[in-house]
Amino acid sequence: MACRSLTTSFICHGGQSLETSRKPTPTAAAAAAGSAASAAGAVASLSFSEKPHFNSLLCSSSECHVRRPFGLLESGCVKRCGLRRSLSSFVTSAIATPNSVLSEEAFKKLGTGGFSESEVDASEDEGGFLSEGGKAERVSEDELALSKLGLPQRLVESLEKRGITQLFPIQRAVLTPALEGRDLIARAKTGTGKTLAFGIPILKRLTDGDEHRSPRRGRLPRVLALAPTRELAKQVEKEIKESAPYLNTVCVYGGVSYVTQQSALSRGVDVVVGTPGRLIDLIKSNSLKLGEVEFLVLDEADQMLAVGFEEDVEMILEKLPSQRQSMLFSATMPGWVKKLARKHLNNPLTIDLVGEQDEKLAEGIKIFAISATPTSKRTILSDLITVYAKGGKTIVFTQTKRDADEVSMALTSIIASEALHGDISQHQRERTLNGFRQGKFTVLVATDVASRGLDIPNVDLVIHYELPNDSETFVHRSGRTGRAGKEGTAILMYTSSQRRTVRSIERDVGCTFEFISPPAMHEILESSAEQVVATLKAVHPESVTFFTPTAQKLIEEQGVNALAAALAHLSGFSQPPTSRSLINHEQGWVTLQLTRDPAYSRGFLSARSVTGFLSDVYSPAADELGKIYLVADERVQAAVFDIPEEIAKELLSQPTPPGNTITRISKVV
Repeated sequence: MACRSLTTSFICHGGQSLETSRKPTPTAAAAAAGSAASAAGAVASLSFSEKPHFNSLLCSSSECHVRRPFGLLESGCVKRCGLRRSLSSFVTSAIATPNSVLSEEAFKKLGTGGFSESEVDASEDEGGFLSEGGKAERVSEDELALSKLGLPQRLVESLEKRGITQLFPIQRAVLTPALEGRDLIARAKTGTGKTLAFGIPILKRLTDGDEHRSPRRGRLPRVLALAPTRELAKQVEKEIKESAPYLNTVCVYGGVSYVTQQSALSRGVDVVVGTPGRLIDLIKSNSLKLGEVEFLVLDEADQMLAVGFEEDVEMILEKLPSQRQSMLFSATMPGWVKKLARKHLNNPLTIDLVGEQDEKLAEGIKIFAISATPTSKRTILSDLITVYAKGGKTIVFTQTKRDADEVSMALTSIIASEALHGDISQHQRERTLNGFRQGKFTVLVATDVASRGLDIPNVDLVIHYELPNDSETFVHRSGRTGRAGKEGTAILMYTSSQRRTVRSIERDVGCTFEFISPPAMHEILESSAEQVVATLKAVHPESVTFFTPTAQKLIEEQGVNALAAALAHLSGFSQPPTSRSLINHEQGWVTLQLTRDPAYSRGFLSARSVTGFLSDVYSPAADELGKIYLVADERVQAAVFDIPEEIAKELLSQPTPPGNTITRISKVV
């Protein structure tokens, strides 16, 4: 590690090196692979020697010239042919034969350009994807627009009001087989639009049949969606209600009035969303009857197992009609989920947008890691939020309820924040989440109860204040940001003793952290000022006029200093900022650098010689000296060390022997 004023690579202390701040660089192997892929062209990129299950997508010479995903169902053929024509440009490129697997690589071609004739040869010998006409076709943005997919007009209008005009990859993958009535197993990264992936085809079929079904009181549900947490259940309910307000959707979960939910079901319902525990209670009391369910959705199926719902889920599935369509969504496929699929799904099609690669984070999430001592974490936390969230929404994850409360209280004096954990009542939980969504406060400090299923758009930053228990938890925590194609940032905080665990997460998830240092004070001040300026721009012009005379007077008296003082106060810096060590991040300490010209010395610097030198220059400095790190570079003799701020001021004012300089540094890089 080197100080800013030097070009050395690292600083040693007692034979050990500090973790360097670094940016990930591609390996030579990866670079070579990339070059090879470019040279081979698109057809080569669709063959995966290390992932044989992806190759089932490719035609071979022993197979038919045109691989059609499914035959038309005998019933409802005429009804669906319009949609088939709308989707004809990408159906055969997107959908594999029954029981095969679709890879994310295949769907990358379903972007704005689709498959071009130059990229995919129409010959079966080349293994390319073929359209039903025997010729590769391009897929334009217009063809993937919701308005072009043959969906009911009122469904399209509801979605467009929400700003949804095109499909995401998982939604494109699911749409056609779901409309065909296929049972599905879908794997996708967190935050990729899974709810609407099953929502759109189900809502289309409900809307198409709604004309012939009277909204009678007491009607039984046609859709049952299971979710592992109340937050996820409410998110699914919200998506369906906003997309199809003309359908009656009821969400049931524990912690709220049982009678209210019974009453809602008795009035008649089209869609029921709920957690397994409360669904079982309602089934046993005969308040919920499942005899007319046509569509079953299991969302986040792997988490049903994690929270102990496996028996409840199996009991619910036994109560459902055998003639139904089932869709199972899961980030991972543990043994129980596979067993459930074999038992309760009929010849399911697997749609895999994750594949066998380890990395499951949504694209667009930047990941950082920062080392901190237990005592400095809270100070660094507020600075990270200031610099990386830039006034946007932040979720901070802790391991315990106590930590969530304590961290939230510590932050509140600097940044508006609230805690969310299992001891908070349902009413308070909803009040907290609504306040966070509406921007009444910008930092939510939560335990892992909130790591799945939260319906919070536009989260800019996720901070892992404590390391997650496992890599999957890291993925799902981080997935609260960067959702639905947007960019986001996730920062992992760790202590020096947890370095091995950080490397393990990198290996398991298949990601590479960029290791960073705590933000420098000038970065904190600049970011704070920018956020205040953004706030000032939002002030209503009529309000400004009331303060214009006073502002004019201040400008005449103080000039630009008047505005600077206002910015400082609004940024929370009415007093000068407290200094902080760059080595252990403790407040009240500063980090200095001693540099010695080799021409004026014999031998190299050591911790003892640094202490002796400081004792000669200013003896109190040697008595209060903190950690010393030597710069490991044969070209220079230098060391950095911590010292209390007041003593540092005196030390820097003292004369030093020729060939020796002591300077204050602002950043260790």
